[in-house]
Amino acid sequence: MAAPPRAVEDVAQDWSRETSYERLIRVPEIRDMIDRHAAMAVKRVSGEEFLSLCEKAIPLGVPFGKLVPSAQSFNAQLGIKTGKQRSKTLRTAPGVVMVAVLCSFARHDQAVRKTTQFEDGCLLEATIPSDLWALEGALHVSVRRAGEGTRVEAATKIPGQLFDWGKSNRCLKEFFNDLKSFPA
Repeated sequence: MAAPPRAVEDVAQDWSRETSYERLIRVPEIRDMIDRHAAMAVKRVSGEEFLSLCEKAIPLGVPFGKLVPSAQSFNAQLGIKTGKQRSKTLRTAPGVVMVAVLCSFARHDQAVRKTTQFEDGCLLEATIPSDLWALEGALHVSVRRAGEGTRVEAATKIPGQLFDWGKSNRCLKEFFNDLKSFPA
């Protein structure tokens, strides 16, 4: 028999075991944590901005800033993509892990695009911003209760690129380091 849904007030008092994304993000303390991490985000030059700068420096008559994203879209339609995946079981309650995931997203300027709620956790999809190594991609993170701990599975997907020059590995390494060091 399923437990009755918890009120937001109850979640605000003890959110460590909560697995509902919607209830967690309504807690003021959690929103404040996410905002503090978002303030630490470093704005980097996107791949498109870099290509536009190259166009100005070396005018070849080819609009690289628009051509490359179009090529990426075409390559994605052909099924070309790159990505990596990792997983780990943590001895931390699922609510704490979900908040750590959201703080990591905020710290790395990764906006949440989509959430899928499960009875025992959540699947979150966030953007991986474009940079000098690869254009925009997605980071999929599954957070599910696993006994007394939490199972985290993370995967990157960068459509339209055959190589990401280590971007996926760096992204996953930073992500799991953030989870290990939370709260920081």
